[in-house]
Amino acid sequence: QLKLEDYKDRLKKGEALNQDQLEAVEKYDEVVHNLEFAKELQKTFSGLSQDLLKAQRKAQRRESLLKLEAEKKKLRTILQVQYVLQNFTQEHVQKDFKGGVNGAMYLPSKELDYLIRFAKLTCPERNESL
Repeated sequence: QLKLEDYKDRLKKGEALNQDQLEAVEKYDEVVHNLEFAKELQKTFSGLSQDLLKAQRKAQRRESLLKLEAEKKKLRTILQVQYVLQNFTQEHVQKDFKGGVNGAMYLPSKELDYLIRFAKLTCPERNESL
């Protein structure tokens, strides 16, 4: 663009230009228009790129939150199961299930023993002082 402006100035001063220079001066407005168009296009692409990056970050945050919620749900389920299993290690609970009383269904001793052993294997001992 600077070279074309120099040619225009030289032409205004009456200086003789060769054929290529004259053709370049004739296309000055077209070149300026194309440069402006290219600048606008670049701005548009830059804006679209920024929007895309924002959308990607937002999607990643959403995905992270969904994963976190799924992990919380799994942990909640594990803790609930552990709580139920730990209750099988208490004598009064065992008596209720052996007799099918106090809202507990009847469980044969063999099945109850399986649950108690499973509870001891899967549930860590709680330190009540913590």
